[in-house]
Amino acid sequence: MTSTFHATGTWSAEGRQGTAALDGGQSVAISVPAQFGGSVPGTNPEQLLLASALSCYMMGLGRLCASAGLPAEPASVAIEGEVSRTPQGLHFDRIRLRPRFRAPATDAQRQQLRGLAEQAEAACFIARTLRPVIPYELDIEFVAGQPA
Repeated sequence: MTSTFHATGTWSAEGRQGTAALDGGQSVAISVPAQFGGSVPGTNPEQLLLASALSCYMMGLGRLCASAGLPAEPASVAIEGEVSRTPQGLHFDRIRLRPRFRAPATDAQRQQLRGLAEQAEAACFIARTLRPVIPYELDIEFVAGQPA
């Protein structure tokens, strides 16, 4: 089975800004990032790529935790990407995904959550698409607070 998704866009080269309209009716203001000479508020391709990877991971992790009977949604999940200029243009050097869980009561629960976090990253189709060309790291952390 194949699914097709669509987006349309407008761009003003002079203003270095535009809009991406998505299938679901959402509209996203896009612009050149400040690091690359942009000065207009909006998101950029780098952030959108990271948001895709982050949302794919969180959906998969939530599904796996629910299937395991764990109310173990992470306290937070962060993602960061390092981009550099090369002679060929911009390039993602690394993506680092950082799920933070509230510390479970037992080591066995901690290991189970760690396994689910790793499984979710391995199953995420966005990560599988990116991993062959961008080093992809998973940095799992347990933080103090109520057990997950």
